[in-house]
Amino acid sequence: MSLKQRLLVFVAALLVAAVGLLSAVSYWQMRTEIVVGINKEIDSAIRGNREALSRWLTQRRDAVDAMANSLAHAGNPIPALTLGKESGKYDQTFAGYADKRMVYHLADKKPPEGYDPTARPWYKQASGAKDVIVSAPYIFASNKQLGITVARQFEVAGVAAVVGGDISVQEIIGLVKAIDLRGNGFAFLATRD
Repeated sequence: MSLKQRLLVFVAALLVAAVGLLSAVSYWQMRTEIVVGINKEIDSAIRGNREALSRWLTQRRDAVDAMANSLAHAGNPIPALTLGKESGKYDQTFAGYADKRMVYHLADKKPPEGYDPTARPWYKQASGAKDVIVSAPYIFASNKQLGITVARQFEVAGVAAVVGGDISVQEIIGLVKAIDLRGNGFAFLATRD
């Protein structure tokens, strides 16, 4: 092989190596930028959905707070419970009294036989708190579905009571399922514990 041919092969090999190196560097930079962009997009989606779910829960807490304030001064609890159900978009609203009475937003609805609201987890949790509480998921006595209760204590005519609203877990799951994450991402529902 002549010197000219060897020089030509060397330059060609050098060009192939340079193009390969530049391609590899370009690939890694582009890959890094894409991964960083996707992570930022996912973080933004998570933060936005967390804030939306937080506002959703705050609206329900505010509705229970308003019901408790109204019930403390109301002779008939049903109008306040009905208004709270509608404004909080609850499955049902109710007030449980320390004397074991239970009143629902529907005048004709009665609790199951032997039902004691003071023994229920939402009543115990709310009666020990000074603010609105959100119960851990449990099976509702009325419809045997899994759900949570948003509740707050109040007092009417010297009788301790707790007002609450039920939200089925199916509704919450629907909200979480609606979260759209890029690629194969998905959202899931978990309690803090």
